[in-house]
Parts: sequence; C-alpha cells; structure tokens
Amino acid sequence: MLKLNTMEEKLNKIKTDYFLNINQAKTLKELDELFLALFGKNGVITLLPKEFGKLPMEELQKIGPLFNQTKHELDNAIENRRQAVREESYAKLTTEKYDLGTAEIKPRHGHLHPTTQFIQETVDLFEKLGFQQFDAPQIDTDEYNFGLLNIPEGHPARDLWDTLYIDPQKTGYSPGELLLRTHTSNAQVRIMRDFTPPIRMMSIGRCYRYENLDARHEHTFEQFELVYIDKGVSMTNLQYLSEYFLQNTVGKDIKVRLRPKYYPFVEPGVGIDGLCIFCHGQGCKVCGGTGWLEVAGAGMIHPTVLKNGGINPEIYSGIAWGPGVGRIMMLKYGFDDIRELLKGDLKFLEKF
Repeated sequence: MLKLNTMEEKLNKIKTDYFLNINQAKTLKELDELFLALFGKNGVITLLPKEFGKLPMEELQKIGPLFNQTKHELDNAIENRRQAVREESYAKLTTEKYDLGTAEIKPRHGHLHPTTQFIQETVDLFEKLGFQQFDAPQIDTDEYNFGLLNIPEGHPARDLWDTLYIDPQKTGYSPGELLLRTHTSNAQVRIMRDFTPPIRMMSIGRCYRYENLDARHEHTFEQFELVYIDKGVSMTNLQYLSEYFLQNTVGKDIKVRLRPKYYPFVEPGVGIDGLCIFCHGQGCKVCGGTGWLEVAGAGMIHPTVLKNGGINPEIYSGIAWGPGVGRIMMLKYGFDDIRELLKGDLKFLEKF
C-alpha cells in the first residue's frame, strides 16, 4: 500500500521542479507549456489523484489538503509569472530605440486590376453627367431578375439568358426562385421604386451566366447599367450617351453603330456595336466574323417595366443601357480574349 510519506515526497518534488521551471520561464509560450504539463488532460496534477485510492482513509484525509494547497500554489505561481513576463516585455518595448533612418523601403510594383481601374474611370466619366451609383444584389430573386422586367415565367425570352439557379434545398426558397443575376438590369425596378424622376443612376458589378466560353464570352463578367428617366427622354439621349462613353474610353475615332435588337424590358431595343479593332471590319474570331464587336444592349424602358417601378409611362420615359465591361476593355486595350481578365496571369496584367 502507498505510504503517506511517499505521496508527500512526490508532491514536494513536483513543487520543487515546477517552481524552478516557472521562475525561469522567459515567454508566455513556455508558461503555457508548463501549465499543460501540470493541469492538462494528461498533466501531472491532473493524474495524481488516481493514486489516492491506494492510501488508507486516515492518510487520505491528510494528503487531500496538501494536494489542494500544492495545486493552488502552482497555479498562482504560473499566473504571477505570466504577469511578470508581460510587464518585462512592455518595459523592453518602451525603452528600446529603433533607428529607421537606414532602413531600406522597397518600392512597390503592384497596381489595381485593370478591370477595377476601368470601372473607376467609367464611374468618374458618368458622375460628370450627374449619374449616381446604385448597388443591386448579385444573388437575387427571379422576380427582380426576370419577372418585373417584363419576362414572366415561361416567356421564350428567358432562353436568351443561360441562368445559374441556386439549389432550393440549401436556401429555403422555392425551385427556380433564387439565382445568380444574369445582368445588372436587376437594379432597374429597385431604382424606380427607391427614387422619383428625374433619375440618373448607374449600377456596375459582377454577373453570371452558364455560357459556352470563347474569346467573347465568360461565365463570370462585369456589366455596367445606366438608368435615365425623365420627361422627354428619347433615343437621341441613348445615342449621345453611347458615343460619349465609347469616345472617352476607346478613342475619338471609334466607329459605332446601333442596330435593332430585341430585349423584353425595352421597346424599341438596340444592340450597340464597335468596329472590331483586331480585323478592322474584315471579320475574325474575336468578333465572330461580323467585323463588329457587340459592346452593349440598350433601348427605351418598356412601359410595363416603368409601371412595375411605380412610374407613369404616360408622363415619363427612360432609357436602359448596359455595356459589358470586358468587351469595352478589349477594344480599349487591344487584347483578343476576354477570358484573360480572370486568369490571374501576371504577365498579362503587367501590360496595364
């Protein structure tokens, strides 16, 4: 049977050894390791009571208080040493002097991503005309992305957008109710409901489509949207804004054309093309052999959409205008594959 003096000797040895180590500890990390060695799951103090069952009852009554006292003293010793280490570290920081006069500051070579730069330039360009920024969610409902834009469920125009829907089992929404927005046009009705005419707003951000990828198409891309609503707004305003934007971004000599195109949320609708700078109108893989690169879809906001936004189409008219940022950048900077913007290729990005 384990004798009292043996247990007393074991406790005294633990105190002697660990008090020495605690007082010699120089860092908080060392003290944390000592604490775990004593009080952790397999620590010396944690496991010691398992041996008490071998003691007679009268001796156990004596060793119990001694054990508690030892445990308390060691715990206090660690905490006191922690405080001392903190104070020593603080004193060292306040007294040490650093000479930064000879320190070499290496020049930074990084810069903003070209898409970020172009977006800021575009925002600055339209702020000069009185347009303000408006943000719409990237994960949105079918209602704002399609329904309120005159594209009800089952409408054949939905085939124009290859939509990425969110799994309903993970959201609590009904099937087909939640999606990744396919265009920044999901901002249109929100803008109309939040503001009263005259309205000059712009929304710019990331959109998503289930695309077949090629030099002109990406599944993830940036789009820019203008919403301009007032009395007497016409296609003349749309033509001016198109020329203003392209001439100030691509260059004064850019050739632009407007051609009839169908979009459910505008009437009439147009596609805005810029002459392909890679083939100069001859046709190539970038422009799909047409000689022109479609850079924007636009048109007069459909009366139904105005009504859905709470605006009387008998009094007000408006234009919606949405260029693809990547397409414009291809014309501006002269690279021939829109996918380069998302590759993270440093050699490509260093060109900007």
